[in-house]
Amino acid sequence: MIDDKFLNPFDIDPAVELPHARQAVTNWTEYCYFYGYDPNAGMGVSIHIGREPTDTSIWRGTLGIYLPNGELLVAKYFGRDGSDRGPGAGPLRLRCVVPMRTWSAEFNGLATRVSRTSIMTEAFKDAPAELASFHLVFEGIGPFWDAEKGNRAADQPGIVLDMEKSEEKRKHLETHHWEQIGVVTGDITVGGKTTRIVGGGVRDHSHGARDYWPIIGSTWANAVFPSGKVFNAVFMRMIGREIKFGYIFRNDGSPLEVVKLIEHPFVVSEDTPDRSVAADPLTDESLRRPRYVVETSRGREVLEAELLHAMGTTYLSPNF
Repeated sequence: MIDDKFLNPFDIDPAVELPHARQAVTNWTEYCYFYGYDPNAGMGVSIHIGREPTDTSIWRGTLGIYLPNGELLVAKYFGRDGSDRGPGAGPLRLRCVVPMRTWSAEFNGLATRVSRTSIMTEAFKDAPAELASFHLVFEGIGPFWDAEKGNRAADQPGIVLDMEKSEEKRKHLETHHWEQIGVVTGDITVGGKTTRIVGGGVRDHSHGARDYWPIIGSTWANAVFPSGKVFNAVFMRMIGREIKFGYIFRNDGSPLEVVKLIEHPFVVSEDTPDRSVAADPLTDESLRRPRYVVETSRGREVLEAELLHAMGTTYLSPNF
């Protein structure tokens, strides 16, 4: 567990962790993302749940349960099942247990079995579903990261990323986005068999006006090591601008360090020809083994990884 003195480097009010008051602003929404994966079990979850823009009292959740052998269980639910502790859509619920430290994710319902290849290469088609459930707990071991303040953290150790000073960028940063890396533990039950999960994870929480249409492509990497070290790198290519940053928390008594992202995996541009990138990244060696290089106070450091599983999700403008 991260020490209190390193937990909140940007001095954020812990109340931001709880659901926000709905606002009468065009395209205003609120989202939470929750991810956890146990490489030994070959199982995990990916949850994206946010307010429906046509009625922000309704939450819309998309869910993927990672299974061994390239299979997944996927589902989408809508509902007014949120509370003052977090979002909820039917049988899917996220809850803030301790702000900036502990969240829970619960599900007990129906999901449809698909292959990784099919969900990455074609639209999901309705099919018979099966029972599945999980109860998972996220414990933060990295600092509570404010994406906007981190972008501008010139007084932090390390080298700060390039930051455009345009009015359009500042308008984009009026949205609020927080992230945290940690460990996820709990149980996933599929086909009547319960599997204990112990793995790395990441979550985020955002609110504000959102429209996906300017986004062309991005990479978002989060890593947690047995030592408690965590790593983050983001590169997002949008129409007319790019966002690039990263950080390291070494869990060695030193504070979070903002770093400069030097090298990252391929990200599509407006000029990238259609179908020139593999839809299923595990079938392309250059995508299956991503590499990140960052400039830190200790020099250039390299993170190399291997993808073990993947799931496709489609986002539509403005924020569906």
